[in-house]
Amino acid sequence: MITALIFGIHGIVWGGAFLILIYLIIRRVKEKEEETFEDRDN
Repeated sequence: MITALIFGIHGIVWGGAFLILIYLIIRRVKEKEEETFEDRDN
């Protein structure tokens, strides 16, 4: 019983970390698409 509870909590933690990682990657891709850089003549 305790082992199953520990593995369940462990799975929830890793699943949450994975979802946060996916969210951050998607957010960064969207930010990168909206970036504008000034044009400089050298």
